[in-house]
Amino acid sequence: MMKYFQEADIAVTVCDREGRIIDMNNQSREVNLKPGQELIGANVLDCHPEPARTMLEDMMRNERKHVYTIEKNGRKKLIYQIPWYEDGQYMGFMELSMVIPFEMDHKIRGQKIEGRG
Repeated sequence: MMKYFQEADIAVTVCDREGRIIDMNNQSREVNLKPGQELIGANVLDCHPEPARTMLEDMMRNERKHVYTIEKNGRKKLIYQIPWYEDGQYMGFMELSMVIPFEMDHKIRGQKIEGRG
């Protein structure tokens, strides 16, 4: 894991093409591990019950992303599951999970005016 993700306020979990967990940052470990448990080397599919497991298998097989929000334990989270690539080659899947406010600003940016940034 890149060192600047280790202590970031976002859970990052990275899997290879077969679904084996190859990296987790500190927050991912805190959120996903039970005391004494290790998930590096485990298959991410085994961590998801149906129907989420079948959906994740399909997302991995077809290299497509899935973005959604959940509410759990009184907190709202954005879940961003995406394929990752190295030199254009599909290498696996990663999940980014972050706590977000229930009410938050939504900004609409205007189109750029030619000659301005």
